[in-house]
Amino acid sequence: MKTILVLGAAAAVLAGCSIKETEVRQAAAPPRVVYVPAPTVVYQSPPTTVEQPMIYSAPSTQSVAVTYQGMNGFQLAWQKADTYCDDHYGNTRVRLISDDRTAGRAVFACDTL
Repeated sequence: MKTILVLGAAAAVLAGCSIKETEVRQAAAPPRVVYVPAPTVVYQSPPTTVEQPMIYSAPSTQSVAVTYQGMNGFQLAWQKADTYCDDHYGNTRVRLISDDRTAGRAVFACDTL
């Protein structure tokens, strides 16, 4: 009976043991190092420029005379002169040259911008 107990105990001890296996793998290769050359600085002389003499041309000035009457007549005359100058000379600025309020006549200059 003792033998059976010893064999049973030995079987229980052996059953409790487990076998562990270790798998050997080859280590992964480290990432490859890529060397980038430093940027090359190229010195280049600036392009040659030829200076041309500045030719000054005065902006063209045209004039328009507008007759008006009434309280708001001068303001309406200014607006009409502005419209006339834009229509006939393009991008212009209106400038008052003379104004005769008693006669109701104003002269405006159309200065080209």
